[in-house]
Amino acid sequence: MNTPKIRYYAKLVNSTDNGKKTPKYTIIGESGYYPPMEHLRGRDNKISMNLMEKLKEGSNVPSMRLQAKNSLNFTGLKEYFQDGEISGFAFGYPDDKPTYSSKNKPNPFYDYREDGYLFLIHQDENNPQNLTPVSIELMVLEGAKVMISSYCKMLSLGGFDEALMSVRKLAGVL
Repeated sequence: MNTPKIRYYAKLVNSTDNGKKTPKYTIIGESGYYPPMEHLRGRDNKISMNLMEKLKEGSNVPSMRLQAKNSLNFTGLKEYFQDGEISGFAFGYPDDKPTYSSKNKPNPFYDYREDGYLFLIHQDENNPQNLTPVSIELMVLEGAKVMISSYCKMLSLGGFDEALMSVRKLAGVL
């Protein structure tokens, strides 16, 4: 299986304000360009997302999701948990509907709905009881939605290690 093109990479770190229950992650480094991300910038010019538990019940609904500015569901995190443990890896993809929310806001990711997302989830190695990740790495793979679960398996087996080192250097997060 060939490695698909990494269109965009971002490293998000836990930036939760003291006293807040919902974990918040802010991008501290990025490489590549993914135009819809610009719609997620806040007043502080930073991109932040909340790590949230699932909204609805069902076997197809991922247990965790990332929610961005204006309540945009960035993606569900499939395979975030495996056998009751945090797997360290997850995958997702953009919503394929042209609008989101009850207000029918335009979905900035609609034109990119065939892309796939891979995530590396980093736990606090000094405190394994803390289930809140210290950081999350995101890779957007161009046109990879249909193969993204296979690419996630490839990621977990080290298949993206070289590419990850390269994009981390470009993002200045190595």
